[in-house]
Amino acid sequence: MSQDVESIYDEYMSKLKQVMPNVDPNLVHRIIYLERKLADEDTSEPDVSAVIEYKTGTDLDKKIGGLRAKYSVEVEHADKQDTLHVMGRMKLAKIKDISADRDIAKITGKADPGYGE
Repeated sequence: MSQDVESIYDEYMSKLKQVMPNVDPNLVHRIIYLERKLADEDTSEPDVSAVIEYKTGTDLDKKIGGLRAKYSVEVEHADKQDTLHVMGRMKLAKIKDISADRDIAKITGKADPGYGE
């Protein structure tokens, strides 16, 4: 029985990876879960803290300005080279839109409801 559940989970995670190849499927899953959980709340967008790793040589200062202007998120340089830390309330559609940037190698991070949980 547990093998059946594990294989369903593995297939689900694999499909998430196919849809958004440069985004950690665990982050995608968590955002989907929270969007549904928060659907009836005043703030239905999960609080996301993401690390965006860009391809070597990308102009990060330009990316910071673009992310702030287009998505109204907080952005700062991360500790690791070629990475930015992006924070804000985001639904999956926003993450998917951000991930469409061809300069992005991968997006990882965490999401929570944003009210002390």
